[in-house]
Amino acid sequence: MNPLFFLTKQGGLRRKPFVIVTGALVLVTGVAAIALSLAWPALWPVFALLQAAGLAIAVYVLASRIMNVRRPAASDSLAAPTGLVDDITRTLNRRGITSSLIEAMAQSQRYGTPLSLVSLGIDGAQALVEHRGPEAEAPVLETVSAALSEVLRLPDRLGRYEGWEFLVVLPQTRTAQAMLVAERLREAVAGAPLTVKGEKAAVTVSGGIAEFGRGQDLERFLANAHEALYRAQKAGGNQVYAFTSAP
Repeated sequence: MNPLFFLTKQGGLRRKPFVIVTGALVLVTGVAAIALSLAWPALWPVFALLQAAGLAIAVYVLASRIMNVRRPAASDSLAAPTGLVDDITRTLNRRGITSSLIEAMAQSQRYGTPLSLVSLGIDGAQALVEHRGPEAEAPVLETVSAALSEVLRLPDRLGRYEGWEFLVVLPQTRTAQAMLVAERLREAVAGAPLTVKGEKAAVTVSGGIAEFGRGQDLERFLANAHEALYRAQKAGGNQVYAFTSAP
């Protein structure tokens, strides 16, 4: 494990705090090296090494942040072939997320492990595009996909299924757990800053959850998640419903 993981973006340190900590690291080691070399001139090579070590650590942390600026495990898009990645969101496209879902279903079927699916629809996105023009589509999709990616766990898979809909595959997850994840996703999108053509805007998402049933086919699994999403949107949006066979 990265011994300086807590300084990287994945370790929770971002933007201004990251700059402050790494800058302070270089400053402290530099000042210490200069002060000690003045106090004991004969040992200046040792103190020069101390300063060099501080600079090396700062460079290492910076490189770690750059290399891990995205969370590849959320959608696995960085490792996916180009033909499986959505051009706008850089998450998996319909083909990619469907393939991931089929693979997860096969694993669940074989080993008897739980599996849940979340269908997320962006509320009011079409109205926003109609009001502000087609240029609003990309910012909305990019903002939503980025917010979703930040929340997802390592085994989860995210993809843009079609239009304004995303699918999230949640292995080893039952409905109750999926509800908690979906709520975090909903809250992340609601709080994400969005700018469209220089003006602030806001969107929300509705979610539909379905748990995989042993022997269930792909069409039924997707249909259950879509039905739950439809109920959430019909109820006013910005909420999450779990599929139930009850009317």
